[in-house]
Amino acid sequence: MSTRQQSRGSSGGNVRHAEAEGGVNDSEIAAAVGDDAPTPLQTLLTRAHRASYDQHDVLYHQGAASETIFFVTEGLLKLVTHLPNGRARIVRLHRAGSVLGLTGLLGKRNEHTAVAVTPLTVLRLPIDAVQHLRAEDPTTYVTLVERWHEYLREADMWITQFSTGPIPGRVARLLSFLSDFQPESADGQLWLLTCDEIGSILGVTGESVSRVLADFKRQHILTANDSGANEIYDADVNRLRDIANTM
Repeated sequence: MSTRQQSRGSSGGNVRHAEAEGGVNDSEIAAAVGDDAPTPLQTLLTRAHRASYDQHDVLYHQGAASETIFFVTEGLLKLVTHLPNGRARIVRLHRAGSVLGLTGLLGKRNEHTAVAVTPLTVLRLPIDAVQHLRAEDPTTYVTLVERWHEYLREADMWITQFSTGPIPGRVARLLSFLSDFQPESADGQLWLLTCDEIGSILGVTGESVSRVLADFKRQHILTANDSGANEIYDADVNRLRDIANTM
């Protein structure tokens, strides 16, 4: 049985290494980059470090040097931007198959703080190891840059879908999104973020979100799941989409 040793990561996060380098298996690589990922990238990931994070752990901080690429294999995390006025906004969520830290490929610092929303497992590679792909396998390197571009396009969706319109419609759109976004959940189930987290995504107060969620629960649009996990809810996705489309 492997042990978990907490250490301070180079990107400023709390790291719990679950395995030594080279202990990565094929199923983890598939979860991180897919079965059809270029062979050089799959080979590179066999040399990665597996790291596990508890809920609320920080992977890296905004403004810190971006020295590590994170390939998510399990769980959910949020990217948080800290604004000059002291407020924080959640600007994106990531799940298994996401790759973080790609700003380091251009020598830039982290643009966000990455925080585990649920227990999380990632494969970690130093930025230098990935940089070598630029010379050794430019095609594979481009696939990672394309992934980064895809995330930038998703950011536009977050702005248009979650930052405009009446609050109930925005909450409904986010919950509908979460029901599709979380692959570990069964159909119609979702891991419900906290009111403050939802408010941080939508740009509204947690109290406003709480009122909307209470109303959804009264109407049985959201029902606590009997799995024993407080955060898991059964969602009437069709009704959520109706609300989302009419507000």
